[in-house]
Amino acid sequence: MLGLNAIILNLYKAGIRPVFKKISLIQIFYTLLYTFPESSFAVFHADLTATTNNIERWFTKSANHFALKATIDYEHSSGLYLGSSASNIEYEFKGNEGQAANFEIIPYLGYSYSFSDDWRMDTQWSRYLYDGNVFGHPADYNEYYLFLHYQDFISSRISFADNYYNLGSYAIDYQLTGRYPLTDYLEFSTSFGYSQTKAVLGSDYPYWNVGGTYFYKFVSLDFRYIDATETSIDQAVEAIKHESYDPPLIGPTFLFSVSVGY
Repeated sequence: MLGLNAIILNLYKAGIRPVFKKISLIQIFYTLLYTFPESSFAVFHADLTATTNNIERWFTKSANHFALKATIDYEHSSGLYLGSSASNIEYEFKGNEGQAANFEIIPYLGYSYSFSDDWRMDTQWSRYLYDGNVFGHPADYNEYYLFLHYQDFISSRISFADNYYNLGSYAIDYQLTGRYPLTDYLEFSTSFGYSQTKAVLGSDYPYWNVGGTYFYKFVSLDFRYIDATETSIDQAVEAIKHESYDPPLIGPTFLFSVSVGY
């Protein structure tokens, strides 16, 4: 049987390329897999999620409609990991309707480091790619993350986008998540976040959610309540920025998701 490196190499030589030519994920996968011996510990993960709404922090990416999201990633024993997610999106139009984006692909690369059995830190780079315009203009952008985890109970995250949605200014997001297993199959979780986007959108957005997840083998069911609000409003900046980019603030919303993966 061919080794994993040989399989990837054959695919690469065959000329297979990702849909988005802006970044070749197969090249990244091949480089890393060729660098590390096959005997090294490495794990592939993949999952497919169907959800009633593609919600990102405090706004919807699917106009409050059904969405599908697929994710695949590779984790090496050194702590290095990489992968990509893809999902359908539906933003409200702001001109150039015929060129509006329908899909979002997010390749990412990161490194995980354990301080002890209880504490772990992750750093990550993500690139948001779109197959068309978002609110009438090209919107690809980078985001950089720093995570701190305590066991599987508490996770904190801070992210920084230097050119948020390609709008010419930065955005910072803070989030704290807590999880608690109620049974072997059921977990309670809640998150509180704050998007500091006043410089780019004219206001900041606190958001939160609470819910539970049921796990059984390779299937999980998630049900939660989500809400967000707007604060620290600069009406002058908001009036200018929202002419080209006006993400709809979510109100009180129930979200249901089903995931299948390994």
